[in-house]
Amino acid sequence: MFSHLIWLREADSTQEVLRKAEFPPGTVVVADRQKKGKGRKGRRWESQEGGLYFSFVLSEEDFSDTLQLPLVVGLGVSEALDREGVRTVLKWPNDVYAKGRKIAGVLAERTGARVIVGVGLNVNQRAFEGEVAHTAISLYQLTGKERDRVDLLCRLLEVLGQGLERFREEGFAPFRRRIEEKLIFKGEEVVILSEKPEAGILKGIDEKGFLLLQTAEGERKITSGDVSLRLSR
Repeated sequence: MFSHLIWLREADSTQEVLRKAEFPPGTVVVADRQKKGKGRKGRRWESQEGGLYFSFVLSEEDFSDTLQLPLVVGLGVSEALDREGVRTVLKWPNDVYAKGRKIAGVLAERTGARVIVGVGLNVNQRAFEGEVAHTAISLYQLTGKERDRVDLLCRLLEVLGQGLERFREEGFAPFRRRIEEKLIFKGEEVVILSEKPEAGILKGIDEKGFLLLQTAEGERKITSGDVSLRLSR
């Protein structure tokens, strides 16, 4: 699945490096630090040294669904971190959480005949500053152990490669149950923050990866938005 690896000291963002050049599918770009790292909806991703920031190219012909793809990749990251001794959960549609804080995020963007997937993982950071000071967490903070990021990347890519191969061959069905088992807030009352916020019980995901929300008007399929736990009045 991954045939070429480029490791940079610094980049505006690994997504942009791959977007601006015609690297073939299977190319992975890693940066020690990103000056303009970004997440979903153009949000800034804090990319200080100590984290693992990488993007890879896939063929749009094989991986065209940019809703299911972050879920599959997020599951792979989560399961790889579980193997590192850290229990993680998934926040629909593209984040990985540990102890109530964000440890990793996934971004998938279609550009021409290619899909570029970005992963940001907090690894060796001792502390976080600014807006994410109380919402982010790293592997080091969770375990007190510093990790070799090259070794960790290799383990991650092995898990992700196996998952993506299966996704390409068998579709989303083999992943749905495993993703649902890891969904944060499942069975709880949540608010979907979007242009028109909606509240309801988070039931799971459907066969297409849409979020299933049980509302007073019936079951709704949510295609986009941010999930937040609804606080009791």
